[in-house]
Amino acid sequence: MEKRALIAIVVSMVILFVWQFYFTPKAPQQEQTPQTQGQQAAQTATQKGQTPVAPKGPAAAGLPAPLAAPQASVVLKTPTKLITVDTPKMTVILGDLGGGVMSVRLKEYKETVGGSEGKELVQDIAPYQYFPVVSKIAAGQTLDDSVPFRADKRGDITVSGSPETVVLTGRLTDGTQVKKTYSFSPDTYSFGLKVETQGTDQSAGMFADFALMSMKEKSSYTFRGPFVYANKKFEQIDKLDKSVNAGTTYQYAGFDEGYFSFIMQPRGTAPGLLVTKVGVTPVDRLLFTNNSIDTTLYFVPNKISLLKQLNIDADKIVNFGWFDIVARPMLWGMNFSNRFTHNYGIDIILLTVLIKIIFYPLSVKSYKSMKNMQKLQPKLTQLREKYKNDKEKLNQEMMGIYKREGVNPLGGCLPMVIQIPVFFALYRVLMSAIEFRHAPFMLWVNDLAAPENIFTLHVAGYDLPFRVLPLIMGVTMVIQQKMTPTGGDPMQAKMMMFMPIFFTFLFWGFPAGLVLYWLVNNVISIGQQYYINKQVA
Repeated sequence: MEKRALIAIVVSMVILFVWQFYFTPKAPQQEQTPQTQGQQAAQTATQKGQTPVAPKGPAAAGLPAPLAAPQASVVLKTPTKLITVDTPKMTVILGDLGGGVMSVRLKEYKETVGGSEGKELVQDIAPYQYFPVVSKIAAGQTLDDSVPFRADKRGDITVSGSPETVVLTGRLTDGTQVKKTYSFSPDTYSFGLKVETQGTDQSAGMFADFALMSMKEKSSYTFRGPFVYANKKFEQIDKLDKSVNAGTTYQYAGFDEGYFSFIMQPRGTAPGLLVTKVGVTPVDRLLFTNNSIDTTLYFVPNKISLLKQLNIDADKIVNFGWFDIVARPMLWGMNFSNRFTHNYGIDIILLTVLIKIIFYPLSVKSYKSMKNMQKLQPKLTQLREKYKNDKEKLNQEMMGIYKREGVNPLGGCLPMVIQIPVFFALYRVLMSAIEFRHAPFMLWVNDLAAPENIFTLHVAGYDLPFRVLPLIMGVTMVIQQKMTPTGGDPMQAKMMMFMPIFFTFLFWGFPAGLVLYWLVNNVISIGQQYYINKQVA
């Protein structure tokens, strides 16, 4: 029984390792500017003679089929004039091409650790370089607003004490006027956008295409993609094999990038919404159908306390999956202690200490169980020799001994089993909670949500990163193993000798915060083991 339990644990960790190594996304390449991305995508499409790709599946009832009509070929266009709107929270760049938003950077969050540029949230939105793209479909012809727009203001704008408004106006080739009105307020992660069209045939289909974040690199450990909140139900749309019709009864919709989100909240009557894929390189998009759209656009870090302040149930965006019931209290506790420590590495250590204190009685019981198992090994060895050709009888006799002696063969595994939910919950917190993104600990550990990055060796075409925390953790496992009572089962002994090596490689690619947690857990366990040894002796 004990051997099977150990094998089950090892197999579980192997599965976790394979999942983490092969199915987690690789580090993204250096991002291009939105303008360059749009140009390159458009050039590629023009060279290959491609046209925007239609969403799969039929259009929903009550909505026109925007992509049933022939699509216009993508033509490379670039803006000639830019307007930079600077607020205390963000920097927004508007272009005269389509009068659209070309860039949104959050000032308080950086693109890279130690970098100077704010985090860009408008990424890879080919074939266009801006949003929203307003399109019209009538008489089998598709027109879009990728034409020069005229702004009512010149030069850059700084939003400080009072709100500012920018209006950009342009016309489609058939004379339809499109007006985009942006309203900015200081100290918010949002701005207003109103899109109005005039002079269009009411039977024509008018669409506003919102594509801000590329969802090409899906994540296996946390959700990335579009979402819709309707009737107090939050729905993550993980796969877009078919277009999803959200109708007009939703409260908000948007994209979850992982650590950041874009939220579109209608003001007044909500326009019809189709979640679909459009573009030369199909990316997830929100397609709104209406001649007039009035919205508030949020560009927010996925911080639960901040999302709650929006008063639209936006905190539902942060979801830790199956381990949500463990992860949320864990995150709340670390945020609470961070008010005093101002260091999330210390908060992880405090969390580990608290968990060890709570489960200390279980650790004592586990240790006593292992000691009792050690005492029983001579009897068990005799039974294995006596019934080596009768496995069923051997198991019956062994269970009889366990029952008479009051020993639980699985008792030594209980601390490990208890750690699994905590381990996964902390993993999800590190991968989803914005608090840990680029959060430093000390010395070389400058990002608790990512593996250490001291230096990398390039050997035979492979990158071999050198990391210290997993090595120290492996050493603590060896020490802990030497102090732990062992049985006489040779298979078990070999397996336990292999565990420190296996765990060191397993944790090599994990976030530094997770390795820190396991390392501190081992150090405390060594201290507890030493204390219990003295007590028993």
